[in-house]
Amino acid sequence: MSVPPPQLSHHVLATGGVVRVALAGEVDLAVADDLLGWLARAAAEHPGLAVEVDMAEVTFIDSSGIRAFVRARNDAVGAGRGLRLVNTAGMALRVLQVAGVYAHLCGEPLG
Repeated sequence: MSVPPPQLSHHVLATGGVVRVALAGEVDLAVADDLLGWLARAAAEHPGLAVEVDMAEVTFIDSSGIRAFVRARNDAVGAGRGLRLVNTAGMALRVLQVAGVYAHLCGEPLG
C-alpha cells in the first residue's frame, strides 16, 4: 500500500535576519497542529529572528489554518518577535481578506 503525499510540506531557511518557513499545499484542520509545531520549532531554533511564512505555494486555507496562523503570530509577538505571511496570493489571499485578518497576518512589517 502506498503512502499518500503530505497535504502540507514546509522548508525552513534562516537568511537576511529572518527565518523563512516556505509552505506548499493545503492549510486546514488536518495539518493545523503540525503547522503550529513547525513555526514554533523554527522560531526556537533561531532565537531573536522574526519568522516569515512564505505562502507562494499554498493552494488552500480554511478557518483552522487561519486560526493556526493567528495563534502563531500572537505567540511570536508575546515572545518579542515578529511573524508575518509573505507572498500570499490567489485563493489564500482572498480567504485572508474575507476573514478580515490579512492586515494582521500579512501587512505589518517585521520587528
